[in-house]
Amino acid sequence: RSSESTTIQTTTTTMRTMQTIQTTRNSTRHPFCRRKSSPTMKKKERTTQTTATLKNENTTRTPVTTTVGALIQDAKTVEEILRAACDSLLLEGEETLHFHFQDVHRQKNKSASVNGLKRLAKMMCSSSGSYEKKTKTKNNERIGGIVRLIKGASLDGTKTTNRKKRASDGIDALRATASLLVSLFDEDEDEDEDDSDTSREELRNACDELVRRVREDAEYFSDGDRIVFDWALRVIESNIASSSGETTATSERRGDATITVDEFPFRYVTPNISNVLKNITVEDLRKEVPFKAEKLITRTGKRVDERRETCFVAESGIGGLAYSGKIMEPTLLNEASLPLVTTIRNAIVEALKNDEDYAGCDIDFDCALMNLYPDGSSACAWHTDPEMGTVWDRDSVIVSIGETRRFAFRKLAGGGDKTQNDGEEEQVWVRVHHGDCILMRDDCNDNWEHCVFGKENDSNNAARISLVFKKALSRGGGRKKGHGTNSKEKKRAK
Repeated sequence: RSSESTTIQTTTTTMRTMQTIQTTRNSTRHPFCRRKSSPTMKKKERTTQTTATLKNENTTRTPVTTTVGALIQDAKTVEEILRAACDSLLLEGEETLHFHFQDVHRQKNKSASVNGLKRLAKMMCSSSGSYEKKTKTKNNERIGGIVRLIKGASLDGTKTTNRKKRASDGIDALRATASLLVSLFDEDEDEDEDDSDTSREELRNACDELVRRVREDAEYFSDGDRIVFDWALRVIESNIASSSGETTATSERRGDATITVDEFPFRYVTPNISNVLKNITVEDLRKEVPFKAEKLITRTGKRVDERRETCFVAESGIGGLAYSGKIMEPTLLNEASLPLVTTIRNAIVEALKNDEDYAGCDIDFDCALMNLYPDGSSACAWHTDPEMGTVWDRDSVIVSIGETRRFAFRKLAGGGDKTQNDGEEEQVWVRVHHGDCILMRDDCNDNWEHCVFGKENDSNNAARISLVFKKALSRGGGRKKGHGTNSKEKKRAK
């Protein structure tokens, strides 16, 4: 009996020791890894214990650092985006940790940079600069942040990235960069010369590197990418051209036979007529031209108010312009009655004749459809210009005055059937600024349609005027050029 009693006591002591060890282990484990509590423990007590433990652990957890991509995406102002570019964006040579050199990390920095450029271009697109009054100091500060974003968009090392997507991202970066350059330097006349030269040199170097990187993926460009690439290089050249005459990546465009746009019937062109347009404003043209709003008939036969105001101007001997169920009687176009319109017409004709890039565009335009978009809500839906090649010459040019707007083209589906476009065709668009031009030639209005989008933000709400210069064709049989404006001719046109 003494032996049995000793054995029982030993066993009891061992069991108690094991329970104590297990309890100690449980207390040091994560709450989700602990063994279940004793069946006798009340459910409410177990829940309270687990919740309390989780709260204690949450209070000591290290906070997650916000990425540069999130900072740029969540930014509400221009300055917040630029601050993120300066403080959080990692460029080549700034890596400090081993994972900074990984492709995935560089791709994140590159994507954030492209997004930053796109968001900045959208925020700063207002031609009036009303998003924020410009000063020399702020402009110079902005240039530093923009340069970092352009360098970020040029980052290499993304070996696993889809080349076609990389090409598309590069075009997005170039399009945004070109828009930003116009916004930065459209009011730089009073800028300190030394600061201006330094800023342009930094931008030129960054832009040259971006162009080289984007050009590496030229074989993956879509048709729209090629058109935007051509336009962006023209804008970059005109805004930050080298005063030393050195050959840069952007000025090599004319010698690059792999990226051509000659086969397309439209171009976003940049003729040098800035000296004529810099002192002509929307208000000046509104005072000179008798704009008015009229009714239109839609494709479905519905009669609606036109969102824009229009006026057709033409030289003597040219009749009216017909579209969407109306015939517009012409206002006489000459230097005495419309001096500003005549000056713009003469300047664009001369510029296109003398520019080697537009050789062959030797047209003496004799009329123009003028469109006034009073604010950011007035736009123009997808359409083609009627009677091109029959009543009017196939070549026309649009000059944009005033506020910045996105101007887009897309190919008509169904072999030019204007009723069959399902909206899935590639949209080719750029921002047209004050003085920018669009050249439409040959079968452009047979196989492509175009549109003008509304405002991109609340500050992009000023008025814009487009001048669509045309040339009237002789119709034979002694008939007047254009459309007659008597009742019989109007009825025939409709």
